[in-house]
Amino acid sequence: MHKINTFTLEEQENFEKILQPILEEPQDPGDIVLKVTVDPPEVCPVCNEGKLHRHGFLKENQKPKERRIHHAFLYGRWVILSWVPVRYKCYRCGKTYTLRPPGTNPWARFTKLGVQTVVYYAQRMSFTYAAQMLNLTPTRVIRLVDKYVQPNLPFDDTQEPIVLTLDELSFTGNDFVCVVGRLEPDKRPLTILEDVRTATIKAYLEELKKAGVKVEAVVIDMKDSWRKLIKAIFPSAKIIVDPFHVIQDANRRLDEARRIEQEASKEKIPRFPLIKAKERLTPRQQEALEKIKDKYPSLYELYQLKEDLRQILRMDRVEEAKAALSRWFINAECAENAEGRIWARTIKSWRSEILNLVRYTQQGRRYTNGYIEGKNTLSKMLKRLSFGFRNRIHFIKKIFLGCSPKI
Repeated sequence: MHKINTFTLEEQENFEKILQPILEEPQDPGDIVLKVTVDPPEVCPVCNEGKLHRHGFLKENQKPKERRIHHAFLYGRWVILSWVPVRYKCYRCGKTYTLRPPGTNPWARFTKLGVQTVVYYAQRMSFTYAAQMLNLTPTRVIRLVDKYVQPNLPFDDTQEPIVLTLDELSFTGNDFVCVVGRLEPDKRPLTILEDVRTATIKAYLEELKKAGVKVEAVVIDMKDSWRKLIKAIFPSAKIIVDPFHVIQDANRRLDEARRIEQEASKEKIPRFPLIKAKERLTPRQQEALEKIKDKYPSLYELYQLKEDLRQILRMDRVEEAKAALSRWFINAECAENAEGRIWARTIKSWRSEILNLVRYTQQGRRYTNGYIEGKNTLSKMLKRLSFGFRNRIHFIKKIFLGCSPKI
């Protein structure tokens, strides 16, 4: 229990002058209770004509019930507003009112400022730690976040064409949620969908279309189901493949080929010299790569295809990228390793999306999933701080709250 200091707040009396001497008392760590008196309006706020009169009565020897509400958290102490609810009635229109301080809702335990304080603390720390900081229970913090935090931001706040980005985020293991963000006209997360099923994403995209949102382009990873869905709902939108996921797919193929060669030769083949960027190799890794080139030419051939693809994704001229892709397809289809031909078919199916990436780069507007991937890194940190989540809705709201701009 906290010791309570009671003071009376009359009309326009200075709030800071009342709290300053209380907060300077080091030996009194209790909560601060301010008794507030609320004056009724002169006329009825509905009809603007009738006068308000006291309505209702108390039984003999019965004291009026006092209401308390958390208002602000200052220097480790809650400022609690206390008042006695009084009912008034307008005899002209018959409307009945219960007067309460501004910024409070009926039967609420926190004012708007109090809720903002709790949400602010929950934004960058776990619910349990935020509750300890605020002298509340974790259940109270979770309930406030559940009630007042919605895992979406308005998407129809601009008439300009927007650029969307979609990526997946792990809830637990292979159970994913879908993070939707916006890259133009500003960078911001829009929502977190409960799963990555096509039906869920389709419902959200159709909601965007119904609201009249103009989608210029969409950045996705190499998911063919998402590509088909976007083309069906926004046929005029350009689809851009994220270059990180293209190279991720290349490294996966290269590593699989390395393991096959390793099992066949019964010799260990180092992994990092093959999947690491060529310009970032250490002298020792460069030496290992030269040995791979001499001993496993088919594996080195796939490595060279990966490096050539990296250079194509960095280009800023569409014509150069088209010519380079044509050469890359020839080299991949003529590769000694059969994986090269399979890889060529995959990249050929994403040719237009790769060229869209180069086209926007040429215009000075390079769009990738880097922004939303950064939010995913922040989400993983928040997930670790919270020691994981069992409730999907709590996870979505917590992550969206942490990824949203600061309050």
